[in-house]
Amino acid sequence: MFTMQGFMINYIHSRLHRPENGWDPVPAQHAENYGAIQWKQGVEEALLDELDRWVGGLAGKQVLDLGGGPGQYAIAFAKRGSEVTWHDVSRTYRDMAQEKAREHGVRVHFSLGYLDEAPQLLSRLFDLVFNLGCWFYGFDERSFSNVVFTLVKPGGVGYIDTPNTGYPHEYLSTSTRLRTWLNHRFAIKIGHPFPPHGRLARIFVRKPVEKLLVDYSSPINDRLIFLKSRDLENTR
Repeated sequence: MFTMQGFMINYIHSRLHRPENGWDPVPAQHAENYGAIQWKQGVEEALLDELDRWVGGLAGKQVLDLGGGPGQYAIAFAKRGSEVTWHDVSRTYRDMAQEKAREHGVRVHFSLGYLDEAPQLLSRLFDLVFNLGCWFYGFDERSFSNVVFTLVKPGGVGYIDTPNTGYPHEYLSTSTRLRTWLNHRFAIKIGHPFPPHGRLARIFVRKPVEKLLVDYSSPINDRLIFLKSRDLENTR
């Protein structure tokens, strides 16, 4: 069951807070600290190898890092020969990722805006849409699944990795715990609570996919990769 209440609350918030007008949801100090941690950790090369196999070789492929944050994966894809687009709502992260791209000598296209607005802002499809750790920033699970699926070419691949409601609640504020419960129990998504375990798979299995791999090896993360049906026509 999905409801429109949470979607409308998040949508109205997005109309009032516009990144093109200077609004940035990520405080500069947090971005600096988080970015430093992410760049120190680096990327998971085994994951890149797996995605390389799914798309038939990353070199020359169109890749969208949807919610690219500090940019470590966008740049890693570019180093493997992909034509990469970084898209995020944070101007602070964009500036950081741009600087890192210059440091590493790679070309990355940059797009600023809400994740849900990516289809309108980018106006093209991708061989791979990569969404790591920021699924819950969409307006709601159903509408954001349509965003991700729309951006993938027929025969292309989508990758999603997100924390779920197994995340330890002691690390969440009282407000976040309440909003997580509302999303889990009634599918009312206010703000950015983590999705219930298994919801992503239940959404994407109903879409026209040729292959769907779901990984529940972590109790606090849902991870899935899908291959979009090659028979679909571009209806955008």
